[in-house]
Amino acid sequence: MRKTDDSPAVTPRSLRPVVATLAAAGVPVAGGVLHPILGEIVFLVELVAVLTVVGTALFGSLDLSERAFRLLRWIGNRPEPPAPGQVKRGASGDAGQVTS
Repeated sequence: MRKTDDSPAVTPRSLRPVVATLAAAGVPVAGGVLHPILGEIVFLVELVAVLTVVGTALFGSLDLSERAFRLLRWIGNRPEPPAPGQVKRGASGDAGQVTS
């Protein structure tokens, strides 16, 4: 198979979600191969952790919800949105408009 210039490149960053999914699914499976109860325990611990973060993001206090959403953005390797009132800089580095 020959790569052309217009085809998207496979980079380590584009593979992160795939690797994270395989790791999250692979650990309970590997534990289940060793012992079925161990695999179930690891799966339940992962499930509780994910549900705790999502539940906190949706139903927690304002501070906890903000922290949970920041954690989710950090896990997804996404930048934080600009803070209200922060000055946007243009491509040339000069100050732009104030966002609200």
